[in-house]
Amino acid sequence: MGKLSGALGYLSGAMEYAEDAGVGWRREFCKLIRHTKPKLEVGLLDPTDKPEGKFGNEDTGYQVALQKAGRFRELQQYVRSYRRHDLHCTDSADFIIVVVDHRIPQWGTANETYVAEGRHIPTYFVCENGLYNLPRWLFDVIDKIKSDDPVIAQREANVFGSIEEVVEELVALDQGIKPLSEEWELIRLAIKQRTEIISTSLFPESL
Repeated sequence: MGKLSGALGYLSGAMEYAEDAGVGWRREFCKLIRHTKPKLEVGLLDPTDKPEGKFGNEDTGYQVALQKAGRFRELQQYVRSYRRHDLHCTDSADFIIVVVDHRIPQWGTANETYVAEGRHIPTYFVCENGLYNLPRWLFDVIDKIKSDDPVIAQREANVFGSIEEVVEELVALDQGIKPLSEEWELIRLAIKQRTEIISTSLFPESL
């Protein structure tokens, strides 16, 4: 069992202004996780693939129609339902992946990022060309950079150039090749282990 077994990750990134509503990279990331060797036993929360029913999925076309028609009360109610859901997922995650597109507005992504920062949730940013394109406000959010050398600084920060690099980082953490930072709590795993210990003590195999 890897060090991250049972961990739950949240996939944060642009949806409203993204060309594919943010679906593509999330599906690809989930696919990469499924095919890691050794396999990463982590769960992923994808806001573009919400449970049907209570929350539904964010229908951009529907929201645009409401806004253009001046049906602001309905739009507010609609947005409130998925915003609360997404922020709850962020708050419940053991780690989050944040894909930053510096070319478009990302209000929801920013909100989720700051929730994660406030909760000290391990966060891995993906930005094309890494630190060179990262929005400057986030330089006070990412991991501390100690080196003046830009090459070393890129390695010190939790900012990556692609989702593939993040998957490699998670595998290294899972296998103990890289140490887990103090921000990693993995409460679910601790609860599971505790429950197994209690179950074993209450129902020993010898009985």
